[in-house]
Amino acid sequence: MQFLMALALRLGRTLSEMRQTMTASELMMWIEYDKLSPISDARGDIQTAQIVSAVYGAQGVKVPLTDAMLDWSGKEEEDADPFGNLEAFLSQAAM
Repeated sequence: MQFLMALALRLGRTLSEMRQTMTASELMMWIEYDKLSPISDARGDIQTAQIVSAVYGAQGVKVPLTDAMLDWSGKEEEDADPFGNLEAFLSQAAM
């Protein structure tokens, strides 16, 4: 379904319009094309991750593309409390 939504956005059509006008063989061709050149916004995420990796690499830090990619899954890490170590940091800074 996610692929169909991305394709509809790229073609400027609704899902209903696509279902009524697009043949199964054309849809299969779009699916194969997507494997070579992603239709969704994933390509922009990959390009941005490459830039991030290159910038860090220029500073001597190796950052794999997978670590630089945005996580759109919506799942938070278990210890994702952004202020979890704030108290310890502030007590160290006060010394």
